[in-house]
Amino acid sequence: MKITLSSEPIDDLIHENLALGFFSDERPPRGYCGYADWRLNGLISKLIAKGTITGSSMERVLIHTNYRIPSPKIFLFGLGESTHLDYEKLYHTGYDVSQTLSEMRCDDFALDIPGAGRCALEVSKMAKSLLSGLWDYFIDHPEKRSILSSCILGEEGFIDEITLGIHEFKVDGKKGAAVEIHQGKKHGHV
Repeated sequence: MKITLSSEPIDDLIHENLALGFFSDERPPRGYCGYADWRLNGLISKLIAKGTITGSSMERVLIHTNYRIPSPKIFLFGLGESTHLDYEKLYHTGYDVSQTLSEMRCDDFALDIPGAGRCALEVSKMAKSLLSGLWDYFIDHPEKRSILSSCILGEEGFIDEITLGIHEFKVDGKKGAAVEIHQGKKHGHV
């Protein structure tokens, strides 16, 4: 499993899929989802306004970008109300994202840490929880983890905290976790 950490805008990322979280009580969407919404001329906001999507917990939505950004698809995952976000929900979200993208046969994706900097949770622990969920799905499906390539997205101001969370994940010694971590375009080990 190769993990890249990036603070690049989604306009500069080329992945098979972007996996972005959104909340039922954030209107318009914020963070990376908000940026994707802007690049898609408000498509996500329009779907929310129509009631087509809500951001409810465990909601899954696949959107084609029509080449408005380099990644051809966006997988939105609902997290419910932002005030109810906790580390356990992030863990389960990571597991669910891995499972869903694996079922879609997507081996290369970028994933944001939803709510980072907008809630009372520590960003390092958010990253660790999300990554632990991602990895634990592949513990149950070892044949798929060697081909997995993911990119953790984080705003520049949170890169150090996200890096700390990734290191804490590695230190926990997840069984079979051979995680390569590279940062942005530099591809230097974190």
